[in-house]
Amino acid sequence: MQEFEEDYYATLGVEPEASQEEIRRSYLGLAKKLHPDRFPNDPEQRAIAQKEFAKVTKAHEVLGDADRRTEYDTLRSLARRRSEIVSTGSFVVSSLIPEEERLTGNGPHGPQGEEGHPGDDHINVKWANKHLTRADELLRKKRYSEAETAMKEAIRLVPNEPRYHNKLAEVYLSRGWKTLAMTEVQTSLRLDGTNAEARSLEVKLKSLIKESGQSGSGKDSKKKGFLDQIKEILNKKL
Repeated sequence: MQEFEEDYYATLGVEPEASQEEIRRSYLGLAKKLHPDRFPNDPEQRAIAQKEFAKVTKAHEVLGDADRRTEYDTLRSLARRRSEIVSTGSFVVSSLIPEEERLTGNGPHGPQGEEGHPGDDHINVKWANKHLTRADELLRKKRYSEAETAMKEAIRLVPNEPRYHNKLAEVYLSRGWKTLAMTEVQTSLRLDGTNAEARSLEVKLKSLIKESGQSGSGKDSKKKGFLDQIKEILNKKL
């Protein structure tokens, strides 16, 4: 949860109670002031500006979106309360779970008894599932970049859930990124070797990769296709 321990409000110079409009105005002012293009002839200042501009942009990406801001506030609160374990030992993680779910046990994963998830995992799964639902909607609208971001958020919150890796694979496949899609499928299968959805995606991807290899003309064409796939992965990691 390192990301949610960062104070994005301080980065944008606004109070936690600030309105969305106040956040937007503050971001626009800082973005204009810190934009790297303002220092075309000063490499040192340009490098500093790029670093600060990236921080401001990231803060606005989270706080400028009402849903992501709510998630950020919730998980930051959780991170702060965790620290109380060390100082006071008085932290009750269930205090972050909605009262009706604590009373009825009707959260996304059923009753939270001795065998249930800890409260923080419960919250993470809840938000990850929201990202999954949002990614489905974005995928239907062909807003692939946003769908990819949503699924990466889900995986960051709950990295060991095969469904999330499968969905990210679908997003990558929709963008034509077969190598990246296969990487997510393999991750899903490492988590659950019997996952039917992952197996189905694996068969589909292998067939597509084979077809794309056969469609090339000669060794050079195949080599180029492979290099393009490697370049695709490297670009995503940069």
